[in-house]
Amino acid sequence: MKVLITGGAGYVGSVLTGWLLDRGHSVRVVDCGFFGLDHVDSRAELIPGSILNFAQEWLDSVDAVIHLAGLSNDPMAAFSPSLNYMLNAGGAAIVAQATKDAGIRRFIFSSTCSVYGLDESGPLNEEHPASPPFPYAISKLMAERMVGCLTDERFRPIVLRKGTVVGWSPRMRFDLVVNAMVKSALVQGRIVVHNPMLWRPLIDVEDACDAYVCALDAPLSVTGIFNISSRNYTLEELGTIVAASLRKFGVQATVHTEHRADVRSYRVETDKAARVLRFKPKKSMAETVGDVATNVLAQPAIDLEHPRYYNIRTLELLVADGLLTQNGHAAVLAGTLAAGVAT
Repeated sequence: MKVLITGGAGYVGSVLTGWLLDRGHSVRVVDCGFFGLDHVDSRAELIPGSILNFAQEWLDSVDAVIHLAGLSNDPMAAFSPSLNYMLNAGGAAIVAQATKDAGIRRFIFSSTCSVYGLDESGPLNEEHPASPPFPYAISKLMAERMVGCLTDERFRPIVLRKGTVVGWSPRMRFDLVVNAMVKSALVQGRIVVHNPMLWRPLIDVEDACDAYVCALDAPLSVTGIFNISSRNYTLEELGTIVAASLRKFGVQATVHTEHRADVRSYRVETDKAARVLRFKPKKSMAETVGDVATNVLAQPAIDLEHPRYYNIRTLELLVADGLLTQNGHAAVLAGTLAAGVAT
């Protein structure tokens, strides 16, 4: 198949591009380059462009679309709510409508389990009401409902509500819970756990890519929403796993507990994805920690505080340097960001 990936230069997209290419698919990546474009697999066709200026010809000869592009966490959404809603809700609508207009039936949308907000009644399945109280997840839920409105026999979207994705990526992030714990353990010898009894569903980035492959391979009769996670963890449990896993690398880190209020705590059920998509995650969280530690320790000169590893820091710098306005107007400047601070 020929697959178009929006946001293919991102944390998940840069791994997924390689996975699809290795499986014999051809891949076209559309990305405006917030975080650079230098790490995109050289075998892929790369189009520097914004989903807000999505061009219909980008879909020429495409068999399926995987839509990953958008702002990816709460701090980015809080920094620029307008850009959050434009990219996450409006951008998804633009790409989905263009996909349907092009006669492409398979559309896979990257959503989030954050739509469940603060809900201790879990594990929650896909039928459980979603009512998030914060902009990032609200924008994702808006996109889900818009995609649902377009669904018919000619347009068969699959929505993947992923847990927090962690692990090593060519476009690495250290602002994700396990990755952040590993980084602080390596740099400071300590792991800080905020509100230890909060629940999070987590998934390794490679398992997340496998979920997209399963969605891509699913019969066109399949459509709808699927929770994607390997397991539910408390933050306290995660801290313990990270500390124990790093001891195998000779890293001794203590776990420090702080109690902070949060608007997210949820557990999810993933039976539907296992049954319908035949998705079964393979990697343990100890393996994920090992992957991150191995890659960091193999690069002794790596600057773990560089803004490119933190989404909100990069966004703030893009605005400060005039490459992006906080209300999002400059987001449509295709290709200009690749030469900016994100690289």
